[in-house]
Amino acid sequence: MAFREIWLQWRMHFIGNDSTKTYFGDEPPLRAELFSAVQMEQHGKHLATTHQLTRQHGLDTLLARLTENEQTLIDVCALLVAAVTATRRIAPAGEWLLDNFYLIEEQIRTAKRHLPKGYSRELPRLLSGPSAGLPRVYDLALEIIAHGDGRVDPENLSCFVAAYQTITPLKLGELWAIPIMLRLALIENLRRVAVRIAASRTDRNLADGWADRMTAMAESDPKNLILVIADMARSNPPLSSAFVAELARRLQGQSSALAVPLTWIEQHLAESNLTIEQSVQAENQQQAADQLSISNSIGSLRFLGAMDWREFVETMSVVEHTLRDDPGGVYCRMTFATRDRYRHIVENVAKNSRLSEADVARHALDLAREGAAQPGGGERAAHVGFYLIDRGLVLLERRAKACLCTLESLQRWSGQRPLSLYLYLGAIALLTALCTGGLLAKAQADGVPGELLPFLGVVAVIGTSHLTVALVNWLVTLLATPWPLPRMDLSGGIPPEARTLVVTPTMLTSAQNIEDLIEALEVRFLANRDDQLHFGLLTDFRDAREETLPEDAALVQLAAQRIEALNAKYPRNQGDTFFLFHRPRRWNPQERIWMGYERKRGKLADLNMLLRGGAQERFTRVIGDTTLLCKVKYVITLDTDTQLPRDAARELVGAMTHPLNRARYDPDRQRVSEGYGILQPRVAVSLPGANRSRYARLHGSDAGIDPYTHAVSDVYQDWFQEGSFIGKGIYEVDAFEQALDRRFPENRILSHDLLEGCHARSGLLSDVQLYEDYPESYSADVSRRYRWIRGDWQIATWLLPQVRDFDGRLRKNPLSALSRWKLLDNLRRSLTPVALTLLLMLGWTVMASPGFWTLAVLGIFLIPALVTSLLNLLRKPGDVRWSQHFAAAARSVGRHMEQAAFAIICLPYEAFFSVDALVRTLWRMRISHQR
Repeated sequence: MAFREIWLQWRMHFIGNDSTKTYFGDEPPLRAELFSAVQMEQHGKHLATTHQLTRQHGLDTLLARLTENEQTLIDVCALLVAAVTATRRIAPAGEWLLDNFYLIEEQIRTAKRHLPKGYSRELPRLLSGPSAGLPRVYDLALEIIAHGDGRVDPENLSCFVAAYQTITPLKLGELWAIPIMLRLALIENLRRVAVRIAASRTDRNLADGWADRMTAMAESDPKNLILVIADMARSNPPLSSAFVAELARRLQGQSSALAVPLTWIEQHLAESNLTIEQSVQAENQQQAADQLSISNSIGSLRFLGAMDWREFVETMSVVEHTLRDDPGGVYCRMTFATRDRYRHIVENVAKNSRLSEADVARHALDLAREGAAQPGGGERAAHVGFYLIDRGLVLLERRAKACLCTLESLQRWSGQRPLSLYLYLGAIALLTALCTGGLLAKAQADGVPGELLPFLGVVAVIGTSHLTVALVNWLVTLLATPWPLPRMDLSGGIPPEARTLVVTPTMLTSAQNIEDLIEALEVRFLANRDDQLHFGLLTDFRDAREETLPEDAALVQLAAQRIEALNAKYPRNQGDTFFLFHRPRRWNPQERIWMGYERKRGKLADLNMLLRGGAQERFTRVIGDTTLLCKVKYVITLDTDTQLPRDAARELVGAMTHPLNRARYDPDRQRVSEGYGILQPRVAVSLPGANRSRYARLHGSDAGIDPYTHAVSDVYQDWFQEGSFIGKGIYEVDAFEQALDRRFPENRILSHDLLEGCHARSGLLSDVQLYEDYPESYSADVSRRYRWIRGDWQIATWLLPQVRDFDGRLRKNPLSALSRWKLLDNLRRSLTPVALTLLLMLGWTVMASPGFWTLAVLGIFLIPALVTSLLNLLRKPGDVRWSQHFAAAARSVGRHMEQAAFAIICLPYEAFFSVDALVRTLWRMRISHQR
């Protein structure tokens, strides 16, 4: 508060003496007859019958008025600070204004943030009346403020809005605009009262000036006092109640000489049938009224920030009440974000048709009822959301006779499968062809031999694809509409029919390793406590030349003791919370070693069989009461270093249990064709993991689309409604097994996550985030990517029309075109360092313009980073200062340039280990037949 007063004093010093500034009080405060809840209800119905709307879009004057109100309030506060500095008494309303000016400033900033330019133009406007041309909801806010003298009561507000809607329903946009309109109306009321306070303060300052002169003259030269009185009379002072009250307060009870000016004031007031006493009383009454208005308005501003407006809107919304009659009873059990998304679709369809929002909602409900009545319709067609965010939206738009705008029609047309894939791949192919053609033209102009051009063309295609794929993905993220997955609200707990097991496939290597695993397991449990959640370790031993090693028994016994200790520490009424599933080593004749069968993929397959009553012989040790395991429907699989944040498990299960996300297996296509058998959350780098080393800090905070260093982009989910599985997520046991049972050959697949996601259909749950550590060093990162490259080339045969199954027989490849593109994209990415290195070598040794080829390779690395940085620079958040935004953008550019420079420096080594991984994989697959 001290800083604010200093600033206001500085403002007073530079803008001049505000005591001479004219304040116009022709706009009275928003005061009308005080209404009770019943009266507000009647008034709401009356307004609904009198309001007439215009179809024309008027000027957006609310934002300009808000800026003007802000300036006026600042000027008034500066005037009051000057009075306080001069040790003059200010009215109680002025004290309220000064003491709570920080709150008013905060509310003005909030109003500007929530009232972007053009926002109010979309709201229905009044045709006539005092608020003609203004949004209807703003007039309602003015009425609420006026009939409460600035006090917003939740009961009166609800009664008023509900009564209004019995005659004329408000649109969803208007209901959501009520908080901001109330805030604007309250600030308007504060401005009007503040202008009266300023005008009164100006008159008091004038009275104080004359009183000071008269008092000084009466003390020094009483005979000349009459001259000062004459000067005051000639100046024709305003005989307002504030002026008269202040002058009377200063002069009454003083010397007899000072009674003369009061007599003059009394005579002039008598001409208006007033007295000094009446003026003083009127001023006191006005001060009391202003104080009440100011205090009520400030209290209402606090109320606006504390009220749950989501509940208010849903309670008042006619669309909400209609959709809650969803035949399957699903709608009311969804999360607020999902319900709000449904309502926005209703709002959008209504804008594009001649129907009201309530009528559109009723049509969606009718379609859901028709879908429920059809034989074999399923729970998807019986859910109202199928006709709002799924394939049934076309039926709703057809029934509502909605006419989409050109841009929206183009987006809808381009988003259709398989057209969306053709557009995506076509854009990549076109840009790659243009870039490659330019390089080949330059090479031919430099006199490169014709027999070298085909080889150079292949290298250029692979190299330039790094740039073109990045640019197309960047463009898609700008054009595609976000596609968040619907979700059930499980904040009250996971239902019994959605019982879930959280497992960590891992190895038992040492006593310290087991202690770390148990600690991490307990942390996940404490962050996600639920009666229907179980936590387990799914373990193997390390590969060995023998079936058992001397330390094996001790390690298993230690793990079993720690699991039993956790169950004793956290008991539950039914069953156990913690489990240990340990498998023995099995002899692998192809690898000629004792190992866990099929490693992680084998672990999960055996666990799924165990959950369905089989495969007991696959585990040598199971700790925990397995009675309830047969009821487990979902499994959340995590890596050893993956952190499961608070209630993340409920969010994952809530998404899986939504009817539109439930997997539907297509026997003809031999894969999940609708819904999702797997959901992949977004995976971010943990804060400790990003600060473990300079290398982790350099790469750990990056945001990109490369699945080798990041979880997954929004590109696939937003454009194709399908994500990529990277081994950390939730899957439905039955759908997972149905899509993958006996699908893959033995000893052939190292990287199985992507294939599993393609068969069981993986979706990206972008608003649920897991955390894991980033590799601490470059060597650790290279080792990880080396394994990934080997795994990608091992599954390259899934690009072919036929693939071998578990029994070694050739079967039709069930993967979709999008899935095969994901596989091909991974192979392309593994060859990119090789191609770029060859381009540099050829440019330096064969080409006549080595500088051009060097710049070309540098551009392939730098252009995506520069484009991303430029976009970040242009996208300044409204509540961030330009200096802060430029500083953040500069840091982002610097980090991107550092990453690009590091990638260029390591390019030859990247090419080396990529070739090594490729050759080693092909050798083992074709010759040695080892994995």
